[in-house]
This record gives sequence, C-alpha cells and structure tokens, in this order.
Amino acid sequence: MEKVVVTGASSGIGKATCKKLIENGYFVFGSVRKKTDAETLKNELGLNFIPLVFDVKNISEIKLAAKVVEKKLSGNRLTALINNAGIAVIGPLQYLPIEDFRNQIEVKLFGTFACIQAFLPLLGSDQSLSGPPGRIINISSALGGKIGAPFFGAYCSSKHALEAMSETLRRELMIHGVKVSIIAPGAIATPIWDKVNPSLEQQKYKNTEYKGPLNKALELIQNLGKHGLSVEKVANKILIAIKAKNPKIKYYFFGDILLMLIYFLPTKFLDTRFSNYFGLKKD
Repeated sequence: MEKVVVTGASSGIGKATCKKLIENGYFVFGSVRKKTDAETLKNELGLNFIPLVFDVKNISEIKLAAKVVEKKLSGNRLTALINNAGIAVIGPLQYLPIEDFRNQIEVKLFGTFACIQAFLPLLGSDQSLSGPPGRIINISSALGGKIGAPFFGAYCSSKHALEAMSETLRRELMIHGVKVSIIAPGAIATPIWDKVNPSLEQQKYKNTEYKGPLNKALELIQNLGKHGLSVEKVANKILIAIKAKNPKIKYYFFGDILLMLIYFLPTKFLDTRFSNYFGLKKD
C-alpha cells in the first residue's frame, strides 16, 4: 500500500485530502498540532490513517514524526509529501506587527522547507530504500503566488516565496528523481479564512488611514470563506498530481481561468483597480 504524508490535516484542504487518498487505497499520515485533533481524525478516518502530532515551526517534532513514518515504511519509500499547512495573516504592511509577518513566513515557507528536509530521505534521497522516488506537492495560490494584493502582503509574500522554492527544488531534486508540483487554487471555501477575526482586525487598525479600506478586505475574506472552491475539488487535483506518471509543474482549476487573466493585465491598470476597489486613493 502506497503511503503519503499530508501536513495541516485537521481541517480544510488537508482533511479533505486525507479522506480522498484513503478512499483511493492510500495509507495516510496526517499532521496536526493538537492531540485532541489527532484522536478525532483517527476515529473518523480509520485504520489506514496515522496522525502525526507536530507544529511545522518545530523542527525537532518534525524529525520525530519522520522517524514514525520511516518505521512504518519498513524499508520502502514514501509516495508523496503534501505540504498543505498554512495560515492567513492580513493587515496593512505599514502597521502590521513584524511578529505577525514572521509567523506567516515561518508557517508557510520555513515550515514547508523543514518538512521537505525531514522527509526527503524517505522520498528518494536515501538510496538504501526500495521503490520508486516519491514526489512533493506544495499548496500555493492562483493569485497569492503571483499578485501582491492590498492587506494580503504577508500571505502573498509567503506564497511567492513558496513558488520560488518549489521551482528550485524541482530542478535540484531531479538528481534523486523526486518530482515537485504546485497546486494553485483560487479562492477556497476553507476554515483558514474563518480564523481571521474581523472585529479584532478592525480594532487593530481603527486609528489608521486604512480603517475603511481594510473593511473591504475583511468583507472579501468572508465571501472567500463562503463561496470559494470546495476543498473536495482541491483534494481531487492533489490525487491526480500523485497518480500522474508525469505530473504537471503547476495545477490550476478550470473555474479560476478568468482569475488568471489578471496575470496578463498591465500592472498600472491593476494598481488602479485595486486602489478603486479598496478605496486607497489619496485625497
């Protein structure tokens, strides 16, 4: 039975992916930060699931989890590592606490990097293991990975950096036969947006010039959480990326094609559109 590691498995894309993979005959290790989440998922997902309790910011915990996976593999290679764990920090960069910005980068970029280093021997760099090389799948964003949107600066920065790291890894890891792909959905109906507290964010910046424009961003976030792409569709795309003999470098979603037209618009036009939408014009 092929085995896969999924980070950030307690909810959203991660949980949906664990379910989808188990339904398709995979054995799944899913990372969570809380033991209570581990117990809940184990009861829900059954015998072909093992929870791994670690925070992606804690290298020691990640290494211990990799040992658990290695033992279960019994000398065989890991099929895939899906780096899904992430957070969404919002706020105007002018006033955003450096600690908040750092936390965004720590979780999405450094956390992904730490997991890759810990699990790479099991994916293919350890030549003593048996089986075909595994693959790495990093969860980015159709727009966040390419466009810098007002009030999403920390989030977009982490996604931009993730894509650059993925591109480098894809080329470097050819030496081991380990393939690297990016999954890049647009707006997703996922709990990551529910964790943004509108009242708290409004309170933080109520005495700044961004009070009004930030409200537009908070309204946008609420809509993303309600009307975005389903996590099941993202899980389906991840399954395709795992099973493909020659996986794509980057996977998009048909419904996001119109969004991606933004890539080809003149930058100054986008500046004007963002300014008008968020109300960022100078009086």
